[in-house]
Amino acid sequence: MKSDKKASPKESASERLAREAFIGLYLASGKLTSEVEKVCRDEEISMSHYTILWFLARRGLPEGVPMGAVIDGHINRASDATRLADRLLSLGMIERLSSATDRRVVLVRLTDKGRATFLRLTRNVQALHRRQWESLTQGELQDLRRLLMKVLDDDQSLKALAAARG
Repeated sequence: MKSDKKASPKESASERLAREAFIGLYLASGKLTSEVEKVCRDEEISMSHYTILWFLARRGLPEGVPMGAVIDGHINRASDATRLADRLLSLGMIERLSSATDRRVVLVRLTDKGRATFLRLTRNVQALHRRQWESLTQGELQDLRRLLMKVLDDDQSLKALAAARG
């Protein structure tokens, strides 16, 4: 049987660079995300739950935020947001309210427990981010953010990044 030395197509230098950039980003994303997940697990929630707490704390109004706005501002899959909110509701971190102006609209807002959890988690996540990015200068971090936004140049990704800025 003849050995096939051409099992994979030849890669140009730019194709190899793109593949290596993708793999580096993929590995970095997994590492950074798992570190944030560990911090969140200490509060018995996931990073996805934290993003909802974060959204409500940053965008929240005393009368509540429409659930549709939470779904629109969620960084992960929108179909997950309702299930995640249900879990936060069962933990007593958020509450649901009826809209005074439109009974079809469901509002959600942080409870005192949710706000306290959010504040504790935020301090811990900020400390983690300082450690995660300590090897980069502020200029390098700004360059990285700019390049990532350029790669994510589509409406949905930019919307998520804008929501993340608060």
